[in-house]
Amino acid sequence: MNQQIVATCNQAVQLLELYCQDQNDQLSRLAGKLAATFTEGGQLLIAANGCLQPVAQLMASQFVFRLSFKRPVLPTLCLGSDQILNNRIHADGQDEHLFVRHYRAINSQKHLLLLLNDGSDAAPLNALRDEVQEAEQEVALISFDCRKDPLMNKGIEICLNLGTSSVPRQIELAQFSGHLLCELVESELFGN
Repeated sequence: MNQQIVATCNQAVQLLELYCQDQNDQLSRLAGKLAATFTEGGQLLIAANGCLQPVAQLMASQFVFRLSFKRPVLPTLCLGSDQILNNRIHADGQDEHLFVRHYRAINSQKHLLLLLNDGSDAAPLNALRDEVQEAEQEVALISFDCRKDPLMNKGIEICLNLGTSSVPRQIELAQFSGHLLCELVESELFGN
């Protein structure tokens, strides 16, 4: 038996159990806020940096399409997923405005912003957080470490703490969070 496989599986299981135990209340609160946002005609906006960008795109697709049963669309958009816009902003040296420009183009009136931060450059996410909070919309955070995260401020009431700097474990826990949030919201809205 390969001991590296066993050790990695044990580490992932321990992190998952600790995450579920420690973040239970925050997950429940966020799912309730998302369900209320959708019920009130709002949408979920997701933005992520570094290794969590693909996870953000996967989360958005799950809310828009579904997990395991047919249901109406839950309006969700992953900011920063427009590759042409990204390339143009990067070529112009305006990386800090990547998410903000995409956000402004949407012109949403009611939304909840979910940020995913892996601990890498958070300047574009900071700019987005500030703009969304100025518009008096809610912001939640999935973070590598809520206590050390530069995105954390008094306006963020919900922070899901991944509690690891390991890139593979962050991806796994963030993806799990997306699945679980979608399941909780589906259950609240559709009873399945």
